[in-house]
Amino acid sequence: MTACLAAAPADPVVWKLNPPATSVKAGARFTVKLLAQVQDGWHMYSLKPMAEGPIPTRIWVAEGQPFALAGAIQAPDPQVMQDPSFGMEVELYEGEAVFTLPVRVASGASPGTQKLVVSASYQSCNNRLCLPPKTAKVEVPITVAK
Repeated sequence: MTACLAAAPADPVVWKLNPPATSVKAGARFTVKLLAQVQDGWHMYSLKPMAEGPIPTRIWVAEGQPFALAGAIQAPDPQVMQDPSFGMEVELYEGEAVFTLPVRVASGASPGTQKLVVSASYQSCNNRLCLPPKTAKVEVPITVAK
């Protein structure tokens, strides 16, 4: 088993957050795109929880910042396939998955550059093994208009 893990990449999923194109006003809503780039031969699971199944991907905006999720996250349509590891049909992403997050700026947010931090917990697997679930934190500067 150790030999398999040694050959596994440190993390087959790379996350990137794309900021809005313009500054945002306090109290306003805007969207950001969270991009998951999955290495060839690997996949991660969709946002849909499955009983007795793999660990679903979860995305959130942590407390304690001047931003909060303002609605449901839009996810791309996952592939549905039979997963021999779980002996069931699962929903997964391969290649690239882009999630659209509606975000609201706190009405009392200070003008200037603020840091938006988005977290994603996920499990990545290939045809032979699943890596332990991980949480990635990505951040991007957002300009709050005066």
